[in-house]
Amino acid sequence: MSEAIGRVGFIGLGRMGAGIAHNIMRAGFALTVYNRTAAKMQPFVDAGAQGATSPATAAAGADVVITSLIDDQSVLDAVEGENGLLRGLRRGAVHVGATTVSARCARALAALHAAHGSAYVAAPVLGRPDAAEAGQLVSLVAGDGEAIARCQAVVAAYSRAVLPVGTTPALANSLKLAVNYALFAAVDLIGQVFAFGEKSGIDPQHVDLVLQTLFGHPGLQGYAARMRERRYDDVGFDLLGGLKDVQLILDASTEARAPLPFASILHDRVLTAVAHELGAKDVSVAYEITRMAAGLK
Repeated sequence: MSEAIGRVGFIGLGRMGAGIAHNIMRAGFALTVYNRTAAKMQPFVDAGAQGATSPATAAAGADVVITSLIDDQSVLDAVEGENGLLRGLRRGAVHVGATTVSARCARALAALHAAHGSAYVAAPVLGRPDAAEAGQLVSLVAGDGEAIARCQAVVAAYSRAVLPVGTTPALANSLKLAVNYALFAAVDLIGQVFAFGEKSGIDPQHVDLVLQTLFGHPGLQGYAARMRERRYDDVGFDLLGGLKDVQLILDASTEARAPLPFASILHDRVLTAVAHELGAKDVSVAYEITRMAAGLK
């Protein structure tokens, strides 16, 4: 553990954030936590962390502060304003953004920190909550090289791999959206194969076996198992979060003038599932919309 890091501030103890924060504590870093729902802080306080009353107090005295929130606005709200983390963050400290946000948001955060005299490192993560709890996330890191070096030990505490992708923070967020686009497209494709198999009278376990062979990544295997069993309440990544990310992907493709035709299909599929009040379910529940389209019950 780097001796230069005296205290870590952590904002956002949701499904992903809680696992990340646990690993930071396990690595021996002194931790101050803040969450809008105060009850989620209690297990960390019981384990020796300090509880904060606002993002500003979570950042006060911290050498590194991490945000793990839901979207652009939630991150900007945690950074700016009377109780925002910039109010408490000292000059020279590093803000690590683990949230999946737009490149536009990353650029805004980098500018806010540059004006404040602190540093912003974008570090969105790849992996579900179980990987976060196990310290097996992949962190895509971009920002000033010196700032990355200062927070490297903290990020490594919850990551099996830390991949530097450049000196411009927005690059990490664009890469994360590209990965999510590929993942969502594969998840929806798996659902289409299951629906075709069901309509054709193929045993879902046989479809699953073939898909597990074809798509060997554990994450995709997990999605295939959820679809086969129609088990969507074991939520790793909820559908509303998926809708947010697909919208970010569409916005990014427009900004880059790089068409992603399947993204519009994904957006409509996910939006339809949300309209059917499935937003709180695991993202794999979009399969139910594929089943409806196929006339399956």
